[in-house]
Amino acid sequence: MREGPGGRRGVSGGDALCALAATAMVVATGCAPMRVPIAPIEPVRRVERYGAALERREARGRAVDAQVLLWAESPVGTRLPGAEGRLLLAAPDAFRLRVASLFGTALDLGARGESLSAYVPSRRRGMMLDAIRDSLGIARPGGLAFRALTATWRPPDEAWRSAAWDDSLMRVWWLENGDTLALAVGSTGLPVWTSLARPNGAGIRVDYRAWDFGSGVAWPATFVIEDRSGAFRLSCKVSRVRFPARADSLRLVVPIPAGVVPMTLAQLRRALERLGTL
Repeated sequence: MREGPGGRRGVSGGDALCALAATAMVVATGCAPMRVPIAPIEPVRRVERYGAALERREARGRAVDAQVLLWAESPVGTRLPGAEGRLLLAAPDAFRLRVASLFGTALDLGARGESLSAYVPSRRRGMMLDAIRDSLGIARPGGLAFRALTATWRPPDEAWRSAAWDDSLMRVWWLENGDTLALAVGSTGLPVWTSLARPNGAGIRVDYRAWDFGSGVAWPATFVIEDRSGAFRLSCKVSRVRFPARADSLRLVVPIPAGVVPMTLAQLRRALERLGTL
């Protein structure tokens, strides 16, 4: 500010520029959403919330018995009628899913560790594969399925240290047996989605859409499993969840009668794609 003729105070060029900049800042701030930086303590709290909820799921979910509703889409967008099923889980790497039909069981599918078994009674087709011997393409399918169905993903410490932010989601990623795993965690400390990508580009993504808190622990109630190519999607709604004191190992076995016709992985996939019509 300077004195003008006759003692009047004028505005210098520098003052005018400052006023113009201040006005522009006010206008821009009023019209655009303000980006609030994430407080340094928030990442620590997010990791702590995730760890606490994970420990509760791991403790309660060592044995699980639940009813499920399943909807398959192949290709994505062509949703078939829903199918009911019974899901059994046993930590750390076993599951069995029996899908019902009007005439009994439409599909009986299970895995433990490196092995995968399946039986389609209406076709009298069955399979028993070993991930190492038969080149399933996925190491330890039982453990992968268990973690996906229970949302018990445990990233290593270094993954948390290099976490990134995607809007309100905290994203971490890590390598496991050559595969790339990624996990997004919401503000409540619960997983929002996770993905697994293989070196050849194949993989899956699991979106956790809803959670059940009725048992005293946050448990996945609705989730969607989709392959990375978008050719197949399976939506699951879980209900009547029970947590037995221990798993019954005999109930986790998929019985395959003698004399069944051997089934390939491609045929198993087609059976999964046709859930609700078997």
